[in-house]
Amino acid sequence: MTKSRAVTALCSALMLIGFTGKVAAQEQSVQNYTKVTIFVGYSSTSGIGYDTYGRVLARSLGKYLPGNPTVTVSNRPGAGSMTLANYIANAAPKDGSEIGLVGRGVAMDRLVYGEKSPARFDATKLQWLGSMNNEVGGFFISDTAPVKSLKDVLDGKELIVGSAGAASDLHAFALVMNAIMGARLKIVDGYPGTTEILLALERGEVDGLIGYSWGAARTGSASMLKSGKLNNILQLALKKHPELPQVPLITDLVQSTNERQILELIFARQTMGRPFIAPPGTPERAVKLLRTAFTAAMKDPELIETASKMSLEIDYINGEHVQELVERLHQLPTAVIERTQSIINKQ
Repeated sequence: MTKSRAVTALCSALMLIGFTGKVAAQEQSVQNYTKVTIFVGYSSTSGIGYDTYGRVLARSLGKYLPGNPTVTVSNRPGAGSMTLANYIANAAPKDGSEIGLVGRGVAMDRLVYGEKSPARFDATKLQWLGSMNNEVGGFFISDTAPVKSLKDVLDGKELIVGSAGAASDLHAFALVMNAIMGARLKIVDGYPGTTEILLALERGEVDGLIGYSWGAARTGSASMLKSGKLNNILQLALKKHPELPQVPLITDLVQSTNERQILELIFARQTMGRPFIAPPGTPERAVKLLRTAFTAAMKDPELIETASKMSLEIDYINGEHVQELVERLHQLPTAVIERTQSIINKQ
């Protein structure tokens, strides 16, 4: 062997040793956790929201991770959780020690809003760990509304619905109903959230609320539902809620493939009701450990008991399923994505 070939071989061997050592260190770093932080992309609230779900998971997750780490929750609100999503995607350590609970629409934000989206990442590159529930939204109308049924809405009778702003799900859902279903929903923006819209509905300022979660409605508005002051006429999701077998599902109301794909792009966020993410580039082993621990925590008797006492709906979706859904959405035809953007970005 010549001297130059010997030097080259030595350098290659050293590089291999260095690479192997780096991989080994990386693998070791994810074998035994000491602390895991769940960042929640919303503020702490008194009601049942993202923060509640994050804290309930934190109580059980560490049991199923190597090293039985302490799991803490930290709120990092901003831009509908997009501030957190951008942090997890671009700045969080890629070892599984920091994960995020982000808004259900984060995965398709760039697809729906295009250049207006504040997302600074490719959603397919995020590591989706799972969702704690499969959210099913409802289309609720008051007993004093000028329309009395879904048929009235689809026949084009005008209905005033409340919204939390142009960037909210409530606003987007109403726009889609108008464009795809031929509804005439007059959107009134400016309400801080669902609570305020419900109060406006009781005062007669608005006639309906589109996108109110059934899981929240069946507890927070139980008396209104029982008395008939509030009626759910449509399910907004990709599959029906088991408690609502007789209420129509929005995706069943269209015939064309194009329209169904638009509805899937908009309402797939319901399947990702409370999604958890890890950074792109997180080692495969770490992702597997986190996904396995998440699934185990969802079956944990203590978590189930806690959720039951809090009337917290748990209908979890595993990480592989969420990842597959995100990737499928990003493979939708360009025409579908452009049509969706034209609907949602309409001023």
